[in-house]
This record gives sequence, structure tokens and C-alpha cells, in this order.
Amino acid sequence: MRALVAIPAHNEEENLPTLLAELRAYRGRYDVLVIDDASQDDTAGVVREWGVPVVQLRANLGIGGAMQAGFRYAVEHDYDVVIQLDADGQHDPVWLDAMIAPIVSGQADCVIGSRYMPGQVDREYKTPFPRRLGMLFSTLLLYLATRKMIRDTTSGFRALDRGAFTFFARTYPVDHPEAEALLMLHQAGFKIVEVPIKMRPRQSGTSLFTWLKAVRYPLRVLVGFMGQLLNTRR
Repeated sequence: MRALVAIPAHNEEENLPTLLAELRAYRGRYDVLVIDDASQDDTAGVVREWGVPVVQLRANLGIGGAMQAGFRYAVEHDYDVVIQLDADGQHDPVWLDAMIAPIVSGQADCVIGSRYMPGQVDREYKTPFPRRLGMLFSTLLLYLATRKMIRDTTSGFRALDRGAFTFFARTYPVDHPEAEALLMLHQAGFKIVEVPIKMRPRQSGTSLFTWLKAVRYPLRVLVGFMGQLLNTRR
């Protein structure tokens, strides 16, 4: 099974060296790709110094556009699994095997690395308050739409099999895609499971999820869900 670790990155030249050094321990089992989302710093140059392939986007497309580029790369290069990993160092590669295990066993098409599994909550990681509110809102919205409980809907640590990432290579939400993408997978009949993981604090820099984005987030998710549900009915 050929597995690709896809890392969307925007201005992450400070964090990437540590993450890429950690991923060297998995060489031969996981290939690595960085999608440079039109960074203003030397993100692409740092990646090339480590001998890792990089796709450079000419315009800033956000996490959704960057990941869709990664999915298309995986389709073109005949991978079986794609694991999305944040560039800021919060996602520890030590969980890679656990993330793909349900796919390898045929139990899932999409695996979410969850901080909030019952009995296995990651109490060491302190989720920023605005992000926590957004996650609770999208969790409720997804449950109302699907009757499926996903407890960490905003987690960017996820793995997809060939069918799922090929599906997303054709169409993928652009802005705050995590929860809407889960709705799309559910409607298309893909199997989604969560596995417990632990996250680390961001190594440097600041999160792109600001208070302003937190205020806009519920409306953005609601509009995305409504559009997706209406398209499905048609």
C-alpha cells in the first residue's frame, strides 16, 4: 500500500524543518509532499533543502484548495492512501500507523484523528476557545444532517483511501472544509471512523484561525451544509 503524507503549508518555514526531520524516520513507508499555498516566506525553499517534493500554488487558495492539489497529486502518482498532516508540528507522525490501520483493515474509507474520543480525551492539549466553539457547532450540524456523531469535526489530521481522495480530487470545499467534507463523504457512502490521537502545541507562529474567522465560521459552515444538502436533493 503506497501512502502519501500531504502537508498543506502557508508561511511555515520555521516549523517545517522539525516536522520533516521527524518524518525521515518513516522513509520507505510513507512518502511526503508539501503543498505551498502561495507563501510569502521561504517555505518552498526549506522543503527543497530537505529533498521533499513541493507543489507551489501561485495564488493563496486556503486549506481546501491546497489539499485538493495534494489529492490530485496522489491520483496522478497512483497512491493508495493520503494522510493530511498540518505543517505547524501539532500533528505527531507517531500516529501515522494508527491513522491508516482502519483503512488497511477495510473498516473505513476516511479516518479522523480525534482529540475527543470518549474515555480517551486528549486532556493535555488545550483547544483555543474560538476553535472549540466552532467544532461544537459543526459537530452538532453534522449530526443533525447525518445522525452520525463525529466528535472532532475540525481535526485536520485525517487519512483517506483511494476512493475518498479521488472523490475529493474532483471537488472539495475551499474555505474551512473539514466538516463540510465529512458531510460530502457521508452522502457519497464512504465509511468514516475516528481514532484517538494526541496533539502538540504549535511550535512557532500563530494560528490562521482568528477570532474574526471564529465569528464567521458558523455562518460559513451553515451555508456550506445547506448548499451541499440542496445539491444532493436535486
